[in-house]
Amino acid sequence: MSAASDPNALPSLPLQLPAGLQQTHHALRTMLERLNQLTSDIADAGLTPEVREEAAALHAWFTQEPAQHHAEEEKHVFPRLLASGDADLVHLARRLIADHGWLDVNWKQIAPSLLAAKDNYQWFQPAELIAAVRLFTRMHEEHMELEETQAFPATLTLQQEAPEQ
Repeated sequence: MSAASDPNALPSLPLQLPAGLQQTHHALRTMLERLNQLTSDIADAGLTPEVREEAAALHAWFTQEPAQHHAEEEKHVFPRLLASGDADLVHLARRLIADHGWLDVNWKQIAPSLLAAKDNYQWFQPAELIAAVRLFTRMHEEHMELEETQAFPATLTLQQEAPEQ
């Protein structure tokens, strides 16, 4: 039975996917830096036109890009780890999946403040936004580190070791 006709077969990992996922991580690091700078700018200068424009841009990016990235990982990376039979890799996949949920929850705490800033409303406390963004950043850094040093390499190894289906 070929992989195409076996509903239980894992999809092949597209050759560009590991590099694409890591490119998204690079972009995410840049956007997290911008987000942290934005929170400082709000605290220091208030809602200037430049701050409002940056808040809009960051809200738009973080609302779309990480969700697409996580969907790719959940489609191509995590199923292979979960099916590996290796308890450590299964645990890693489950943790990374849970991380995606927590990152989404954390984003939902930040997003309303960015929308308010974009619309020139400062009903939020800048210090609380700074703390939330720092947590969001730390969570992403730890998550990306696990993916880049463990999940992505293991996924590639598992695919190379898999018998042709």
